[in-house]
Amino acid sequence: MSHIEANGKTKRKRSSVSRREQCRANQQRYRNKQRNHQLELEQSVEQLHQELDSLKWRRRDLTSRERISHGPWTIVAEVFHLLETSFRSPWRLTNTEEMLKHADIRHSLAFLRESFADDVSMGDLTGADMLMEQLRRYSLYFGDPQIKLNRIEAVASGVMRATATLSVTVTDFTLRHVLPHLEKPVGRGEEDEHQSLREKLMGARLTCECSMTLLSDEQSGRIVRLMASIDLLPSLIRLLGGLENLSSVLDHAMFSQECVVGGNMDHQTADKLSSGSFAE
Repeated sequence: MSHIEANGKTKRKRSSVSRREQCRANQQRYRNKQRNHQLELEQSVEQLHQELDSLKWRRRDLTSRERISHGPWTIVAEVFHLLETSFRSPWRLTNTEEMLKHADIRHSLAFLRESFADDVSMGDLTGADMLMEQLRRYSLYFGDPQIKLNRIEAVASGVMRATATLSVTVTDFTLRHVLPHLEKPVGRGEEDEHQSLREKLMGARLTCECSMTLLSDEQSGRIVRLMASIDLLPSLIRLLGGLENLSSVLDHAMFSQECVVGGNMDHQTADKLSSGSFAE
C-alpha cells in the first residue's frame, strides 16, 4: 500500500470519528435543550398554579362582604371550612411565621375579622385572636383531627347551631398539653399509677359528636358569642372501661366545659394572630 493511500484512509477514519463525536455532541445539546425546556415548562405550570390560587383567594376576599351580608348561614359554613382545612394541614399553624406564608390562612383570618365582633367570646376567652389560638392548639395537640359538618339550623333569630362529628387521635402531645397529670413521673422511685391509662389512651382514635352555637348581633350580623360542646364521654367510657378510670382521666384534664383546651393562653402569639400583618 502506498504512502498516499495510507494517508487517505487515516484522514477518512479521522473524519468518521470526528463526525461521530460531532453527532454525539449534537445529540447531547439537543437533550440538554429538551431538558431545559421541560424544566421551564414545569416552572411555568407551577407559577400559573400559584397565580390561579392567588386569584381565587383575591376573589374570595373581594366577595367576603357580600357573603357576610347573606346572613349567618355562610359564616357558620365558613367557620367549619376553616376547621377542616386547618385540621388537614396542622403544620401551617405551627407558629405565626409559618402561618404568614399561606394565603389561605391569611384570608381566613381576614374573614374572621370581618365576620366576628372584636370582643367575640368563647367561655372565658375574648377576641377572634384567642379563638384562632384555640384552633392552633386543637390542630397540634391531637393527632389527625377530622371534623364533618352534619347539620346547620337556625334555632332563633340571631342564633345558629351546627352539629358535627369530630375524630381525634391521642398522641404524646395530647398527654403533655391536655392530660399532663397522666404523664410518666420524672423522679426515680415514684409510683407510675397512670401507666395502664396511658397505654389505653395512647394511639386511641376517639370519635364524638359535637355542636357549635353561634350568636350574632342583629345590627351588624357579626358573631358575638360562640358556644361549643364536645361529647367525649361515650368514646372514653368504651375505651377506658369504667367511670373510675374516666374520672381519673378527666378530673384534672386541661379541657374546660366550654371546650377550651390547654393551659394559659399565649397572649403574645394571640396578639400576632389578630394583627394587621396578616392582611394580603
